[in-house]
Amino acid sequence: MISTNLTGNFGDHIMRYALCRSVAEKNGYKWAINPIPSHDYYGGKQQLDFFHLDYGEPNSYPFGTTPPWTTRVWIEQKYHHDEGYDFYYYQPDVFDLPDNTHMVISCGADSRYYDKEKIREWFTIGEKEEREYEDILKQYNIVLDENLTVINCRGGEFRGVPDLFLKREYYLSAASFFLKKNTKMKFLVITDDMEYFKTMFNCTVAHFSIGCDYYIVNHTKNLILSNSGFAIMPTWLNREKPNVIAPKYWARHNINKWANSNVWTFGKEDKWNFLDRYGELYTYEEVENDNI
Repeated sequence: MISTNLTGNFGDHIMRYALCRSVAEKNGYKWAINPIPSHDYYGGKQQLDFFHLDYGEPNSYPFGTTPPWTTRVWIEQKYHHDEGYDFYYYQPDVFDLPDNTHMVISCGADSRYYDKEKIREWFTIGEKEEREYEDILKQYNIVLDENLTVINCRGGEFRGVPDLFLKREYYLSAASFFLKKNTKMKFLVITDDMEYFKTMFNCTVAHFSIGCDYYIVNHTKNLILSNSGFAIMPTWLNREKPNVIAPKYWARHNINKWANSNVWTFGKEDKWNFLDRYGELYTYEEVENDNI
């Protein structure tokens, strides 16, 4: 069996699950993913519950321990930059792992690991939950059409990290590009930090639930992304092929250095655009050429 733990928060959980199960299925192995998260901000609540996922064989072994069937531990490798941050590079040999490997996954944010249609199947929102989310949108008169841009803002602990936290100028600059294309454009902020972003934007600022927020990002036609892992999968799996502006350099947008991982790979099919800290917009092809 291939096993792992869901440590961190939603964006971490979804990548850890996806990479572990991808490796298992590619090799015909069973998988055992502990569904109870650790080191999160939700008191151990299952943040992926609205998907009704198959966690495989029973696994209750906590983060930091290895299940007794383990014969090898695989640790996702990283490059540590002199500037003090880490970069998790693409490691295709992960698919050569022997059975009974326990995976210590820190990132996994590279689309080249994943079969998109399989991932889409796994992360299908439950019918009951989908009806609930649609009712919420009707209640708040939210229509996910071409005249709405959803802005995903990440606050919380990000606000305490100057190199990481995106400035107001990033969002306003990104919004201006959408307004140039459509003068009727309205904006909806989806965030984990409503009170803070209500002071920043003169539009609707909301946090309904993790599941409903995911549903909105996964169904909207226009998106401005923060540099949080939360919105990567719902944007990539969005069947609307949304118009996307994401922060160039992602986690180190503010200092013009690619950090964390090759997040930009998720933008290939739908041709995401990337905005730098100076307000310059780059096409997917330009960003890809910079990273080859």
